[in-house]
Amino acid sequence: MKQGVRVKCFGLGLIGLVAATPATAADTLKIGAPESISGEWAPYTAAHGMRCMVDLMKASGEATIDLKVEDSKSDPQLAIALAQQMLDDHAIAVSGTPASDSLIPIAQLAAGYHAITYSAVSTQVEMFSSGLTNFVTTAVPDPFNAAATAQVARDVGAETVVLFVSDAAGSWTRALPGWFGEVFEKLGGKVVGRIEYPGFGITDWSPFISKLKAMSPAPDAIHISSVNPDVGVLIRQMRAAGLDTKVFGSDGFDDATLPSVAGGAANVDGKVFFAAHGDPTPGGSLATFQAECAKRGYEVNGTLFGLGGDIVKVLVGASKAAGSTDPEAILAAIYTKGPFEAITSPTISYANRWHYPIKQVPVIGFKDGKPILVAKTFPKNVPVFSEK
Repeated sequence: MKQGVRVKCFGLGLIGLVAATPATAADTLKIGAPESISGEWAPYTAAHGMRCMVDLMKASGEATIDLKVEDSKSDPQLAIALAQQMLDDHAIAVSGTPASDSLIPIAQLAAGYHAITYSAVSTQVEMFSSGLTNFVTTAVPDPFNAAATAQVARDVGAETVVLFVSDAAGSWTRALPGWFGEVFEKLGGKVVGRIEYPGFGITDWSPFISKLKAMSPAPDAIHISSVNPDVGVLIRQMRAAGLDTKVFGSDGFDDATLPSVAGGAANVDGKVFFAAHGDPTPGGSLATFQAECAKRGYEVNGTLFGLGGDIVKVLVGASKAAGSTDPEAILAAIYTKGPFEAITSPTISYANRWHYPIKQVPVIGFKDGKPILVAKTFPKNVPVFSEK
């Protein structure tokens, strides 16, 4: 971080840096993490992976990091307030809840401190289309998720699909299924319907399942971008209603309890697929990281755990590349000096005009109720993002 005095100009709402001098990469990286330790986003927090990576780096002497994790309780306003406190305490980077309703205002706030806003798990396109210039994530945006899953849907023989859509989590629950349908049709499939559902916390999907059963012919597949246990309950109730329809989803399916909530292996094997943020193949970097952290007593929550490790590796790697702990220098290095070593992918690069992470997208299925890698690609036909 730049050494010197931070001057707060409360009357103007501005914050400046005075008498700043460059620091070296050996200095402490102070990272703020107002994360969803509890609340609806808790299964998808990256905080546990961040903590473990910091411990591993400290143990190896690779970096000196001061990571402060506070529970935002999945409340956007609390996340913003906590981020403000951390910025006042000289954090060079801060996070928030994984949706744009906290991350956009936090990024705007952090800009006044010349600091970075990050989210290991945020995938919303709003973070790239809202004009922000200080945002970093290690998760690919939703259109890449949709495109990778649509390709697998066609590869496993799905010809028709019904899209489940909702405004529960903005573009993640509405636009992502639409992007899946767009790519699915480009690849020769057909979207034969859309079903609106109200949001999270649904325990009785029967009204929506009845709509599926009333369709003639029945669709080959559905796509829904939502969270577990909701999607697990949906799958279990579909099977109980006699529907063997394939279910395609997004990173919200990346929850170790999904197969059991869905009713066991028979309900998911060869029938449920989702795009994830890392490859869980045994012996790979993600599986190794998860195993090492589990030994240290950390709660491992799927591939999202690896994204927490990745955001720390990217910040440290960029600090080394910049030769500085100044956040502006680190951000410039992230955008221009990659690729950086990662956990969920061999490397991550941000060398594109939107500065989203460039990495392969794995699609996960199930065998014997356990997650397996079905495909891993740089998706084609990606909506929204075009280099043209």
